[in-house]
Amino acid sequence: MNQFLKKFRQDVIAIGFLGLGLFLALALISYSPRDPSLNSIGQGLKATNYCGIVGSFLADMLYQFLGLAAWVLVGSLVKMAYASFKGDSLNLKNIRFVWALLLIINVAALLSIYLPNTKLFQNQIYLGGLLGLGVSQALMRAFASVGVQVILWSFMAVLVVFYSEKTLQELVEYPQDMLASWKKNKTSNKIGAFFSGMFVTEKVKKAPKRKEEKEKKAAASEKAPAHVFPLSDKKFVGKDEEGDEDEEDDLDEALAADADDDEEAEEQDDEVPAVKLAQKRKVVMKAKPPRRIENWEMPKLSLLEDPPVSRIKIDKAEIQRKADALVEKLKNFSIEGTIQDAKPGPLVTMYEFKPNADVKISKISELEDDLSLALSSESVRVVGHIPGTDVVGIETANLKRETVYYKDLIAEDTFWSDELALPMAVGRTVDGEPKVVDLRKMPHLLIAGTTGSGKSVFVGSIISGLLFRHSPKSLRLVLIDPKMVDLAPFATVPHLALPHITEPKKAATALKWAVREMEKRYKSLSKFGVGKIEMFNEKTGAMSKADIEEHEKINQELEEGKAKLDQYYYQPLPYIVIVVDELADLMIVEKQNIEEPIQRLTQKARACGIHLILATQSPRKDVVTGLIKTNIPGRVALKVASKMDSRIIIDDSGAERLLPNGDMLFQAPGIGKPTRHHGPYMKDTEIANVVKHWADQAEPEYDPLAMKALEGFAGGDAEGGAGGDGDSYGEEEYDERYDEILAWASAQKEVSASLIQRKFRLGYPRAARMIEVFEKEGVVGPANGSKPRQVLISSYRET
Repeated sequence: MNQFLKKFRQDVIAIGFLGLGLFLALALISYSPRDPSLNSIGQGLKATNYCGIVGSFLADMLYQFLGLAAWVLVGSLVKMAYASFKGDSLNLKNIRFVWALLLIINVAALLSIYLPNTKLFQNQIYLGGLLGLGVSQALMRAFASVGVQVILWSFMAVLVVFYSEKTLQELVEYPQDMLASWKKNKTSNKIGAFFSGMFVTEKVKKAPKRKEEKEKKAAASEKAPAHVFPLSDKKFVGKDEEGDEDEEDDLDEALAADADDDEEAEEQDDEVPAVKLAQKRKVVMKAKPPRRIENWEMPKLSLLEDPPVSRIKIDKAEIQRKADALVEKLKNFSIEGTIQDAKPGPLVTMYEFKPNADVKISKISELEDDLSLALSSESVRVVGHIPGTDVVGIETANLKRETVYYKDLIAEDTFWSDELALPMAVGRTVDGEPKVVDLRKMPHLLIAGTTGSGKSVFVGSIISGLLFRHSPKSLRLVLIDPKMVDLAPFATVPHLALPHITEPKKAATALKWAVREMEKRYKSLSKFGVGKIEMFNEKTGAMSKADIEEHEKINQELEEGKAKLDQYYYQPLPYIVIVVDELADLMIVEKQNIEEPIQRLTQKARACGIHLILATQSPRKDVVTGLIKTNIPGRVALKVASKMDSRIIIDDSGAERLLPNGDMLFQAPGIGKPTRHHGPYMKDTEIANVVKHWADQAEPEYDPLAMKALEGFAGGDAEGGAGGDGDSYGEEEYDERYDEILAWASAQKEVSASLIQRKFRLGYPRAARMIEVFEKEGVVGPANGSKPRQVLISSYRET
């Protein structure tokens, strides 16, 4: 039931606000001073108001108190309904409600200043109401007429900015963009055409031309070879003999219609060919994910670029030609059979070949190079027997290839399903269907691909997808990037639990921290008697304030008793995703310190919400060891250098025959054979847009314990780095920057070691030591997990 209510909660709230706004608008429109109200007994209890006696009382109170500014309230309700329909979560404690109230008062005061003596409804209602009249008169006494107008109009502009959460530039550009959109889409022309079309009684048709083309195609089909087959994609469907002719007719008519439309378009658009090429295809998302989660504004789909309007069309003649050549070439090797179907995809077409009963499948698999030569194809891959059928799959590269755009994939409803905790858009299957899987259920992923295979783009798209679905409260990232550049674009997102790691020794330290975090999480799960992180979050999220304080007290006592290892979590935990972009480089330098924590994490970390994504260009045995492979059932093989590399990553050959730029074999957990997909393409500018959206909202808050360990390899800062005297001062030793940092901290509400570190460019151990000194001296409060500490003093001046 809770899941059911959660699913429709936003729609119910939106309908409620819209209904309330409509009720209020009808009550205000039909207001009459003769109706019964607090100021009039009317005619008994009979009211002419559209909303009855309740509407008459409500409208009278609002008009008397606010005047015409009451309509601002109607607008606010409609706006909240619209926001909820879009998926924005509404919090009654939101500061927007304060801005809306102040905006109503401001409008009422302005109306009272400019038209103080004007009354409506038979001289019963002031334009600004009693509130506006009182506020304006009070301000007039203090600032005079001109001063009040300047103050109120300035205040009005500020309130509009705060309430709409848009800059003045965006507010000014909005009507301009709307007009430009109308012109671009020729909306006025379409509206005019719609109404003028109502009076058109006859339509010009080009049936004769279509008929001639249809007759030509029918004549050509009579000469077609005996193994002509139906093509199974969105345009070519069906194996039923009776239905094939009708579908071919529909297809011919559709192609003829397209040709006619193209001719008309060419005649009309000869003068502006550049505009036609620049058009984009609008991607619309059917799902309604929340636009705001607590204080975090979630990314919008508009951060990604729309794909082009024109899509690469499947050449039916090419598919038929290759089918003929395929059958003839197999005959040359005494392999006879028929093509049952063809499934064109964005990158390859898979032919379903049914061999005769006396043919061995292994003989077909040996002919990949010969078939590639016969078809003049860059790559031919024999899939082998397709489970559940009596055919063999043969994949060949398309002459023209279509790009799979990431925006199309995340617009799918599946990506936003509540059943997928960590969604990952793999790409499109051979027949063009979108594929979205859950990293949470894998629970880890191994990726391999040589230079130019599209590995870095694929890893970047996975991280971007997680950023679309999760705020820093529900997801933390650890990015390990020995190559220094591939994951660098994500170095500023607030989801990071650790800084962007590029050194192998720091990578080993980060993985060991993840092991300790895993152990602490399991201890916490055991403490609350649950078996996985979702149950833990549900249980801790429902705790009362008294229970939280009790657990906080227990943890504080453990810390004071030097029993930090016995501390546990008592509040909801985020998922942690660790991304290693080049595993081979780490294994060369720090194999002993890298392999062991990876093995432990892949064996145990699933239940506590820690997941690994390991990527490498060199899937050798000494890199992808047996123990690592055994515990990572989810694998992606892009184009690799050899059959041996393919067998290491997916336990089968075939990845060496893949195409570059995103062509992959995806091995899902529990599935016998890997399936072919074409990965999504995502521009660097799109990634930058997503990162900027998050970076503008907050800076990363790194884990304090992990930072202490990492700084041991950082060399510290000039004044007191790790291992230097500045970080190891005794209890009575004085830090020369103590007064400066204390003066800054006293002006803050909350401080943390990470904030001090970034503000004053100190080593983390030194900043953490400063926090400990502040706690002993009563400057800051006790530790509260990974949250900043509360500042207990009000002000301090350096002496």
